Amino acid sequence: MAGFEANFSSPVTSASAAFPYLAALSDDEAADRFFLEDLKLAGRELRGTLYSRKAFAKLAFRAAAALRTHGARPGDRTAHYFTDNRLEDICFRLGAALVGTVPVTINWQSDDVQRAASKVRRTRATLALVDEATPAEFAAAIRPVRAVDAARALAAAAPLAPEHFCGATTAGDDRFVIFTSGTTGEPKGVRLTYEAYDCNRRTFEAFLECAAEVHVDVVATNPLHHTNSTAMVDWACRRPRAALRLLQRYTTQYWGVVVAAACGLPWEDVKRFDGEATQRAVARRASLLAAEPHRVVCPLVARHVDFLESLCAEGTLPVDPAAFRSCVGGCGVVLLLGSAPVGPTTVQRLEKRCAQRPTVRFGSTETCLQVCGTPLDAPLAAFERGWAHAWRGEPCAGYYIGRAHAPHTEAKVVRSVDRASQEFLVACGEGEPGFIVARGRNVFAGYVGDDEATAAALEGGWYLNLGDVGYTLGGDLYWQSRDSAMLIKGGSNYSYEQINQELSEFLAAAYFGGDGGACAVAVVGLRLDSEHEDACCCTIELKTDLARSKRAEIEATFVARARHAVACKGARPDRVRFAALPRNFKGAVLVKELKAAAWD
Repeated sequence: MAGFEANFSSPVTSASAAFPYLAALSDDEAADRFFLEDLKLAGRELRGTLYSRKAFAKLAFRAAAALRTHGARPGDRTAHYFTDNRLEDICFRLGAALVGTVPVTINWQSDDVQRAASKVRRTRATLALVDEATPAEFAAAIRPVRAVDAARALAAAAPLAPEHFCGATTAGDDRFVIFTSGTTGEPKGVRLTYEAYDCNRRTFEAFLECAAEVHVDVVATNPLHHTNSTAMVDWACRRPRAALRLLQRYTTQYWGVVVAAACGLPWEDVKRFDGEATQRAVARRASLLAAEPHRVVCPLVARHVDFLESLCAEGTLPVDPAAFRSCVGGCGVVLLLGSAPVGPTTVQRLEKRCAQRPTVRFGSTETCLQVCGTPLDAPLAAFERGWAHAWRGEPCAGYYIGRAHAPHTEAKVVRSVDRASQEFLVACGEGEPGFIVARGRNVFAGYVGDDEATAAALEGGWYLNLGDVGYTLGGDLYWQSRDSAMLIKGGSNYSYEQINQELSEFLAAAYFGGDGGACAVAVVGLRLDSEHEDACCCTIELKTDLARSKRAEIEATFVARARHAVACKGARPDRVRFAALPRNFKGAVLVKELKAAAWD
């Protein structure tokens, strides 16, 4: 490992878990090649700054020095409380690997100051890294722990000499602590090890067919505090043949950045292209794909596809639509969807706008993001098989999530995850809904400060608490619902997703001539009139002027008409209200907030 630095020497040898990062940074061949494009908004314009691998390495060495200067020692935890995706966040994440400290992510989208401060205390973080927009009161709330402005600390530090790096990091040491969302209770700090992220890299390189000679370009727009972007960015930092495009946050210009990545060009160049120039760049890149294989990985959620559809329908896509379609469909782009069901509408939109079907991934924070995924160019029939599935005569629609990635990850569907049950970890039959469980080197090491919760979540290496219901068909996995998103009626369980789909189809057909975009519906089950059965409580969001004009009609007739029309017993509505559906950044409906609404 001669590296690009004169007389490069370091205690980080191949025996250290941090070695892959340093090996990637010190790749002579890539030292002066573009590695990172930092994309920030200046008003409404997205502007990019390029960093070579060598320039980025020096920033990471500065971050390592800053951590040491501010008292962080190997094994210490440092909280990252930024307010959007920042270059400094990535520099300090990599710097942490070089000096053996452990970043703790804070959710800037949903954590108030009190919750953010509680995460610092619960993890016993010795330092908090912040930016200029972090709430000022946070510093007072975490005393005596210091809040340090990351940009200023980075600018003030000289690069740490490699001989002062920490070479003692092992595969079992914590790499990150990432907090769960807390949608089902208090957020838990999930300890994810170097081994888990090594497994993550191997999984994605097999899953997405990224052999050693393939150049990988990751386009990251999801928040860095989330397990999704954390895993993807970590992969890019571990891989010598990789580049990273980091967007400050999602913007419509994201789709132009995807084209730039596919063409192997900076966004600053592509944003000045007209349609003809874009077409030429796309054609050139497509012609080189066989000789210079590359993969552009775009981690997304289904809601991003809704945004894309709106841009295309309104004629406001930031690049030429024809060039965009041919680029995404023919230049090695992978639209990697997770975190929410991928249904017929999403698949149809991607086929129409992007000339490809999505690649779907499935996992959780506790599984270091990835458990299973669909193959590249998965056949439409594989998706349709789940949408049309029935179990014991009842509709049982599911969403295709592929297979586990042997030998790196395992998954199966079982009848119970309750240790007191006689069917604990008993495998379900073909097509039978049950609980999805996972096992592999990717599974978390434990919850911070909660050994009891850790023990409850793990059994023989199997992670029990994914909280997802699904089934297998022909060896493929299908996701049906969250186990907490179930409605009980007539002694049977019905998934919210299943009910939402049926009621959405009914509303579109009964009131809007088949227009599925006029409204959205989400249900929750509440014990309002019975001790043992849920009432089906529907919230309808009216999204168009036509839909809003029909509110009185729907309010007066919906319950009675739907109860006679829907096939699924669980989908027969009992209550209805009209309101905007509360959603998180992924587009998933916030069930807890719906349950808390007034249901008169």
